[in-house]
Amino acid sequence: MKLNKVVLISAIAIAGIGLSACSSNSAKNGNSVKTTQTSKKKNNDQEKVISQNKELRAKFDQIKVGDLMKKGQGGSTEKQVEKLLGEPNSTDSSKTDGIKTSGATWNKENVSITVAYTDHNAVSKLITGFKWNHRPEKLTLKEFKAIKDGSSYESVVKKYGDPDGLDESLIMGQKTISATWFTGIKAKNAGSNVILTFTNNKLTNKTQTDLK
Repeated sequence: MKLNKVVLISAIAIAGIGLSACSSNSAKNGNSVKTTQTSKKKNNDQEKVISQNKELRAKFDQIKVGDLMKKGQGGSTEKQVEKLLGEPNSTDSSKTDGIKTSGATWNKENVSITVAYTDHNAVSKLITGFKWNHRPEKLTLKEFKAIKDGSSYESVVKKYGDPDGLDESLIMGQKTISATWFTGIKAKNAGSNVILTFTNNKLTNKTQTDLK
């Protein structure tokens, strides 16, 4: 199969379902006592959401990805994924060059998980909207520049912590991980991030936005 077809199939496997995020609104209060009470309630609610999201992340991490070109062999089955995550909020399917892929998306608070399948086996997984809480700012611009090409995913995670966002797929024996850090970094602003791409467990590309 030509490379452009493989890329196309890969794109179909991880796309096709729009990801949505939930947003929350805060109410205005008439005096300082109510404001303080509301602030405490919001903090408690936020901690509860973070705790729930951690449980969701732990389940996401249990999903195994199989090779797209081998009908997802070795990947978690659709039933196994749904046992972990429950019924998806949305699903989609398509067929390209004789390979049928389907996708499912789960939304919880501001977190979205998408899993793509072929022959009912997972071939890619993606989590967005998740953020770890209260992490030391280990990844600075200086540290980022020092990360060497060829570094393993495990070595980076061991030093800087798990990424907030993760996109993993396996095609023709080539495993690709795109990892995004929003927390645990020394940031100039709320939009700061680090994105590292690993191919067969070796760092092949790195980008950063507004680190300091």
